[in-house]
Amino acid sequence: MLRTCFIFIALLSVLVCSQRLFAAPTGEALLHACKAALEDGFTDIEGQMCEWYVTPCDCHAGKDPGIPRVCLPHGIPTEWLAKEVIKGLLEKPALQNVSAEMAANTILSRSYPCTDEDKQNSDKNRSE
Repeated sequence: MLRTCFIFIALLSVLVCSQRLFAAPTGEALLHACKAALEDGFTDIEGQMCEWYVTPCDCHAGKDPGIPRVCLPHGIPTEWLAKEVIKGLLEKPALQNVSAEMAANTILSRSYPCTDEDKQNSDKNRSE
């Protein structure tokens, strides 16, 4: 919980410093953050931002049906996911103009889509 709060505060700081107030970071900001994170070992604010978006949880499924769902299996290294997102952002530059969440989920959902079983479990957990 403490780590989640720290990441949230760090992301908020990045937003205030680098974007319009209350604007969500873009895919372009995510690209820069993940490149810096790979160089610095995910130790600073950019690393935390990259980690936040490349390791999405499926805990808000259905909040925005336009954002593809991602169901990551356990044990995938953050560095590998960051490289996959960087590659996707460079291959499809249009994703640099959408929100970081949309960009990362669009890229990662190709390799890690949620199955019908994942969706049923998520729906069950929300109703409990």
